[in-house]
Amino acid sequence: MKVTALLTTLSLLPFLSASPAPSRAHISSRNVSYCPSRPASEAYQRYIFTQFVNTLYGQENATLAFDKFVAVNLTEHDPFDAQGRDANAAKLSHIIPYVPFVVLRQSFDNNIGFIHVRVNEVGEEPIALADIYRMDGTCIVEHWDVTQARPANATNPIA
Repeated sequence: MKVTALLTTLSLLPFLSASPAPSRAHISSRNVSYCPSRPASEAYQRYIFTQFVNTLYGQENATLAFDKFVAVNLTEHDPFDAQGRDANAAKLSHIIPYVPFVVLRQSFDNNIGFIHVRVNEVGEEPIALADIYRMDGTCIVEHWDVTQARPANATNPIA
């Protein structure tokens, strides 16, 4: 997929997320949600955030990751995304299983977690993504993201 095609697909996601979300029937009692929020130490928040990243990117299961770790009323700061957990889970469930990516880094400190992802489309320059999440107790309540496509004529060879 060309970078322009990827960006076009991303711009259409508000329309894609209007399609029915994947079934939540697979969530068993073992997968009880961390939301609504309960008090949590920073160490426990770090554990929860790591589980969220593993579910979202390792298992490529956006629906489970968002149902289990994200508040229903998620505050979304991307101007092209809808507010709330379900809209974002639906959007990502249409992307993550189909786009080649590598999680390069993740970190958590003082109720803020970030994930640095590299999208590696064959024959295209990579795209860097940074997702930033804020937790309130045991629950992810806020999200920001930043994307940067490397231009074909980049002068920095490691960008």
